Parts: sequence; structure tokens; C-alpha cells
Amino acid sequence: MQPFETVTTPADLRTLLPHGAISSIARSLKMSHAAVSKALQKARPSHPAVAEAVRLIKEAGSQNVQHDLNQLKK
Repeated sequence: MQPFETVTTPADLRTLLPHGAISSIARSLKMSHAAVSKALQKARPSHPAVAEAVRLIKEAGSQNVQHDLNQLKK
């Protein structure tokens, strides 16, 4: 078993999204905020909310910033 510090967990897509993006995704897909949030938590690539979130994350550059922060922690 790995020590707690070295266990890698998948990044929660919700933390990488810009402010208000979940509501925007919910409106554009005509889904509830809770449904979008749950889909992002599960991070299944086939879900339309996840696909839209990934597009927004790439557009905002949040993924690059998260990678840079992880490099600083090492």
C-alpha cells in the first residue's frame, strides 16, 4: 500500500472549471445543476456535460495551470 501522500487521485473536473461554468453547461444542455455536477464528478468521457467541461477547461487553460502547480509541489 502506498503512503497517503503518494496516492494519486483523478482531478475533479469541477475544480478546473472557470467560475459559473457548471451553471452554463447545465443551461446549454437543459440539465439540472446537480446532474451536471454529478456527471463531472464521475468524469465519464461519453457524457455530453463532461465533453463540454473538457472543452471549457482546455479553452481556459486551467489544465496547464494545474499541471504547473503539481510540478511546484514536487
